Amino acid sequence: MKVLFIVRSGNHPATRHRVVQYLDYLKKADINSEVVYFPQTIFGWWRLLNRASNFDVVFFQKKRVHPFWLKRFKARGHKLIYDFDDAVMFNSSRHPTPASPLRMRQFISMVKRCDGIIAGNSYLKSLAEPYNQKIWIIPTTVDTSKYPVKSYSSGAPNIILGWIGTSSSLVFLKSLEGVLGKLSQAYKDIKLKIVCSEFFNNPDIEIIKKQWVEKDEAQDVLSFDIGLAPLPDDPWSQGKCATKLLQYLASSVPSVASAVGIHKEIIRDGVNGFLASNDDDWFNKIALLIEDNALRRNLGLATREIVEKYYSVKANAPKLIGILKRIVCE
Repeated sequence: MKVLFIVRSGNHPATRHRVVQYLDYLKKADINSEVVYFPQTIFGWWRLLNRASNFDVVFFQKKRVHPFWLKRFKARGHKLIYDFDDAVMFNSSRHPTPASPLRMRQFISMVKRCDGIIAGNSYLKSLAEPYNQKIWIIPTTVDTSKYPVKSYSSGAPNIILGWIGTSSSLVFLKSLEGVLGKLSQAYKDIKLKIVCSEFFNNPDIEIIKKQWVEKDEAQDVLSFDIGLAPLPDDPWSQGKCATKLLQYLASSVPSVASAVGIHKEIIRDGVNGFLASNDDDWFNKIALLIEDNALRRNLGLATREIVEKYYSVKANAPKLIGILKRIVCE
């Protein structure tokens, strides 16, 4: 079997966590694969269509494709899979309204025309299920072998509140500026570390600005004492697949996350992390972790096993392999 993965870019989180991590597992299962980027021109699509001639499955990651090209792939005998890990049928949280009739039409068209759908969580599955019954859930995963477990042998002189993510999500961390400022006034030994391509300033708290580099990612997360995963509660955020939260948990970093979407499935409040619904929650729960090293350790060490069992690439690779084989055989 041969699978052609079509993705946005090599550094895109979805590419790394939902495609590239699986390639070695596919190879061991005698599934050959190739990863290419979505074309930017009509000529690029024609070249891609010809390039795909020797592949059994064409796997589209997240982007919606015009029906014209989907029909061309189908006419050549390819099985089509659509994988999505965001609520792509809605506008993002940065827009004044979540509803987007155009995005929804494109999404429905894509789902109807593919031979199989892979959704990142149950919420996303529910949005696709009315239009295609061949749908499976594979959560966004992390390769736990790349994430060392945090050591709690001694207390650090400073408490690092950490956040890692893309520049488009930085606005969600910025929404906590007031809470972070109050925490800094109450606890003089805390700092905020941002791992991103862009940053912001806050005169009320010292900020460590670390440029995101893929090879440093695991060590950057390991440097956090408390991981932060804020999200607004809206239709778009309900579809998020919690990549940063899983990175924290894989490293046994205790975390505070917005009580939104899949966060509520991953975090058992007070058992393996904390959920926050408002500014008071954020302040109080971060404060609890700042004050209590033993609590940070207990919550942190309760997380690794959950990631390995449900959200690791090793645990989910057999699911992807099974889906690919089923789609080809039908």
